[in-house]
Amino acid sequence: MATIIFSSGAKGGTGKSLAVRFLTTYLRENDHKPMLLDMDDENRTLSRFFPEAEQIEIKKTSSNDVLVEKVTAGTKLIIADLKAGTGRDTLKWWLDVPFYELPNVNFICLASITSSPDSVQSFLNWASELRDKVSYVVIKNQKDGEVFPDYEKSVQAGDFREKYMPIEITIPRLDDEYMTELERLNLTISEVLEASGGTMTVPPANSKHKAKPIGEILCRLMVRARLRRFQNDIYRQFDPILELLSV
Repeated sequence: MATIIFSSGAKGGTGKSLAVRFLTTYLRENDHKPMLLDMDDENRTLSRFFPEAEQIEIKKTSSNDVLVEKVTAGTKLIIADLKAGTGRDTLKWWLDVPFYELPNVNFICLASITSSPDSVQSFLNWASELRDKVSYVVIKNQKDGEVFPDYEKSVQAGDFREKYMPIEITIPRLDDEYMTELERLNLTISEVLEASGGTMTVPPANSKHKAKPIGEILCRLMVRARLRRFQNDIYRQFDPILELLSV
């Protein structure tokens, strides 16, 4: 069974790429080796953090065909980061996918929402079209607040949760200073925690990529302890995703 995990067409600033980064490092630490496709031709965030990610030039709707081409050629697990605000054209591509001809492929829609009503509605618009063709993972990013009224109380969202029973994961707000350093140095928390001697990251064996400095702030013992707890709390919530991969 092959699996395609893709970020949905959320508005910008919801933490979509942050969720993809956490999921990537989580899967790798659980013995999965996802192929990474950076389909965000505006920001290329995934490629900044994971240089091995394949950059896809989205010049026309058919560029998305690479997702199906990869799995039909034998790739077992793909994580595709779509650009923020992906519009109607990309959604129309998903509606063209012959899901019934791909019975051995799991499609998992990864949605990141905030307390902003627009972020919730953007995702629900996709879900209303994709329906039960895919499974859903909803990331509740608390960067703008801990309450999600448009997801937790609206009738449309309630109907969605009842019908599709999404996996729900909460990402608490991370200290701004730590987040700024991670973004500035293009580091995942996993890389910081695995850094050799607390000063440089350790490239994977046989990797062509160079080690990265983790900087003065992130190498501190207490900072690393907080980041470890933060990551572990998120990782525990990802466990149900492993069950989807084994279906």
